[in-house]
Amino acid sequence: MIPNATRRAKVPPLASDAQEDAIARLLDLVTESAPEVAAHMERTARLASALVQHLELGDPLSRLIVLTARLHDVGKLRVPPWILEKNGPLTESELGLMQEHPVMGQDMLERRSELLAIGPLVRATHERWDGTGYPDGLRGPAVPLPSRIVAVCDAFDAMTKPRVYSDSMSIRASLDELEAWSGSQFDPGVVAVFSDLVESRFDRRAKEA
Repeated sequence: MIPNATRRAKVPPLASDAQEDAIARLLDLVTESAPEVAAHMERTARLASALVQHLELGDPLSRLIVLTARLHDVGKLRVPPWILEKNGPLTESELGLMQEHPVMGQDMLERRSELLAIGPLVRATHERWDGTGYPDGLRGPAVPLPSRIVAVCDAFDAMTKPRVYSDSMSIRASLDELEAWSGSQFDPGVVAVFSDLVESRFDRRAKEA
């Protein structure tokens, strides 16, 4: 079960004015150099925002989750564009460069006082529940909760949208894939509540059709 899941509170604004200004500058840079990455981060943030509303989380946790989602791939600004755009499997050296982006993102964020607290959370978005992720091999609850939530939202968006190296999957197949990796790559509690959110929206749309 995700902590504070039953606490009732209105989801607060995403960020302070100073944070929003800093985020806007970073996202402008990402949009200019890697528009697909920027679009993915924004979609991931929308998923994270829907999830915190579904759970009725309050401030400051919901704020941290959504900010982490909005910025989780900002470190890809420092990844060579030809790696981001490669149509095919990455080589071992290319994969190594790609896997540095959470650390690069932390460095970029910690250079801005308004975003200092988000740096460690972005760094941990590619850790895994079973401890085999990167960059630090954190395991289970040692991975910050915002990072665990963003990891699920990130993966779902990646699966349901076409990318240069893969076709999109259906929503049902993507949820099945999350479930298959629940307990290894992903926090089982996060997968359960995320699936509940998506499936409840399916049911609502079916009734409205």
